[in-house]
Amino acid sequence: MAWQGVCPAMPKREALMRTLVSACKLIDAISEWTGKIVIYLIFAVVGVMVIDVAMRYFFNAPIFWAHHTSLYMCAAFSLLAAGYCLLHRTHVRIDIVYRRFSRRTQAILDVITAGLFFLFIIILLWQGILGFVDSWQLQETVIAAWRMVLWPFKLMVPIAAALLLLQGIAKFTRDLFYAANGRELS
Repeated sequence: MAWQGVCPAMPKREALMRTLVSACKLIDAISEWTGKIVIYLIFAVVGVMVIDVAMRYFFNAPIFWAHHTSLYMCAAFSLLAAGYCLLHRTHVRIDIVYRRFSRRTQAILDVITAGLFFLFIIILLWQGILGFVDSWQLQETVIAAWRMVLWPFKLMVPIAAALLLLQGIAKFTRDLFYAANGRELS
């Protein structure tokens, strides 16, 4: 084995494999970390709803900002958890036929259909950025008594799309490797 400085030269294929594994693990860690943080939004949503119900039914004084706040917080939760769900394969899918295939056939099907996934996510990212920029520039608000500013919530769309795109790239890399080699990328 040839030496370059103090480190042995690594074959290019092995270096590529290590890079792919490291990149996929980094993306997985980002998705895992995001999912574990975002879960706490649910407690905030429940808190807002409990306060609203208590004020409405016990004190006959509904809170005018509670409905929109809980609605947009639920949307942010759902959007930001998408990468985490893809990591753990918990998205809804019809797998009556799919689950009967071998792991390699599933990987091949996932590689074939990945183009639709990436097309959708790239359009979502692009349109999400445009929607956020418009909302920011116009200082868009909810048409209600509270006039809640919407751009922070519209920012969640491109952030969620970017996180889902990253996790999709990791999944595609693993599926492509499995389809080609019949074994997991590790």
